Amino acid sequence: MILVLTGVDGSGKTTIAKELTKHLIARGYKVRLVWVKSLHTLAFLIYIFYRRIWGTEYIINPTGRIVEHYCTEWMKKLKTLWAFIEFISVTPWIIIVHLYNLMGYLVICDRFLTDFLTTVALRIKDALWPWKSIIGKLIIKIQSKIPTIHLHISLLTLLSRKPNIEYTLNELLHLTTLYHLIAKYTNAQETPNENKPPKTVIQNIMRYLLIHCEQQ
Repeated sequence: MILVLTGVDGSGKTTIAKELTKHLIARGYKVRLVWVKSLHTLAFLIYIFYRRIWGTEYIINPTGRIVEHYCTEWMKKLKTLWAFIEFISVTPWIIIVHLYNLMGYLVICDRFLTDFLTTVALRIKDALWPWKSIIGKLIIKIQSKIPTIHLHISLLTLLSRKPNIEYTLNELLHLTTLYHLIAKYTNAQETPNENKPPKTVIQNIMRYLLIHCEQQ
């Protein structure tokens, strides 16, 4: 089985993924934790190349801090080409995750295809890209077949956890909206992750997994 934890930066994916992995291993499961970080390999190398040519782009984020901006104007100009580059970059991770699954692991993904769709749509400034592009439709189809937990938090909690968040307020609002829309479209389980201990969130996830297994 593959289980995806998705959500905006600061939603607690990494913390919950690590604790869930420990919880499952302690109960005798063969678990593999995979962190599918964006920007992915090829896309990151191209980003570094462009940064050396045109310089680093900075913004003032919602907490008033000056941070490096990863949703650059040149990504927006490249549009479909940049989306394709990101797709090529994430493809090895799709293969790796499914190979671990074929090897008998319960694979916990800290970020995966929902996160890919939201960040690409934001970077190329096209909120409908996941639904109207061939790549977007393919990724949505793949993601829809994978049990997914969408960890969501309030904007205030997000900013308190991630004061150095690399988005403008407008981008952050667009990003959280995209997460909710794609999570709903791919049948993800909505799970609040604030004002409660990780143990409670993990219990909720375990109940979701149990129901999912019974339905298979």
